[in-house]
Amino acid sequence: MRTTVLAYVIAFIGFVMLIFGAWGFSVLNNAEVDVALTDYAIVFEMIGGGLAMIGLAQALRLLLLVVKRSI
Repeated sequence: MRTTVLAYVIAFIGFVMLIFGAWGFSVLNNAEVDVALTDYAIVFEMIGGGLAMIGLAQALRLLLLVVKRSI
């Protein structure tokens, strides 16, 4: 049960990172000044990290399903 909660917490944090990365991207696109390429790299890193955390949570949920069915 605790591992299932952990999977959902990881997925939620990944979703929050994805949302903030998209928000940061929209802020950079609407900026009036010149934005450095490293700022965009940080935003893409946050979006990628969020997607990776969501994938990790899905893998953990699938692992739990396999372990439950094998017992």
